[in-house]
Amino acid sequence: MEGVFSFWKIGQKEVKNRLSVVETIFLGVNEMKKQTRVLALSAFLVVVLTAIVGAKGITPEMWGEIKVWEHSTSSVERMPWVYGNTLYYAKDYDIYTSTWEDGQWSEPVPVPGQINTGVNEINPCVVQGGKVLYFARYDAFSDYDFYRSEWDEEKGEWGEPVLIEELSTDNQEWKIWVDENETVAYLTTKGTFDDTETEVRNIWKSTRGEDGWETPVNIGEPINTSGNEWSVFVGPEGEIYVDGMREIGVNHYEIYEAADENSEPVRLPEPINSPAGEREISFNDNFLFISANNREGSVGAWSLFYAERVK
Repeated sequence: MEGVFSFWKIGQKEVKNRLSVVETIFLGVNEMKKQTRVLALSAFLVVVLTAIVGAKGITPEMWGEIKVWEHSTSSVERMPWVYGNTLYYAKDYDIYTSTWEDGQWSEPVPVPGQINTGVNEINPCVVQGGKVLYFARYDAFSDYDFYRSEWDEEKGEWGEPVLIEELSTDNQEWKIWVDENETVAYLTTKGTFDDTETEVRNIWKSTRGEDGWETPVNIGEPINTSGNEWSVFVGPEGEIYVDGMREIGVNHYEIYEAADENSEPVRLPEPINSPAGEREISFNDNFLFISANNREGSVGAWSLFYAERVK
């Protein structure tokens, strides 16, 4: 009997030990569930905050139907810049212009003056009341460089462009965005303005002082990546738009928006982006323009698409 009682006590102790193990496992699982709930809540907050950040810039609801520009042709037409009711863009690597008049766009024409040459001119940027034009021009020795031209009122054409040495390197410059008063410039380039080396295009920033443009500074992550940031556009609230192939597994260009230089860019939703591939956004209070590669409705491989602002 004593042996049986001893065995019972040993068994009871074993049961308690096993119950203790089960309880420990249960508490561990419960704690894991808590952590999972915390992670899920954190992910939810990230989504919500991302939506809030996105609300700082443009949303699809702000625009009417995005449609192919009515003067699109089979030529390569890209790099739009809309200023007031005037559109500037690159067509077969010359700069053209068209004006919104009486509810329609005028027939596009090359910009008058000394802008277009036998080499490539791309990425127009117009400021100062429509009187100053920035753009990039190809050079056989240094690839593309940035130029500035002023409107000649008497002649009714753009004057002789001047190379902007402070904003150009010996490598390929591509896109330039300048604010209305010419105090801040963002630019994309394959070159560098410091001792670093790179094989990709990054975004750099310069401010203009009394003696001209300051040495550009790389804005760094999270906007710049190990890949190419091809274009840059800054909205009225300081939000920054870029295009590139930023997501793993995506093999076409997309347009992204960051609330500021220190914010992670977020992909703009459809119908601004599409499965086709979009680049080079430009917008104001009247119109939104993008360029797209073989998007539904395209006339050529690269066509311009636009939408009117919902009033």
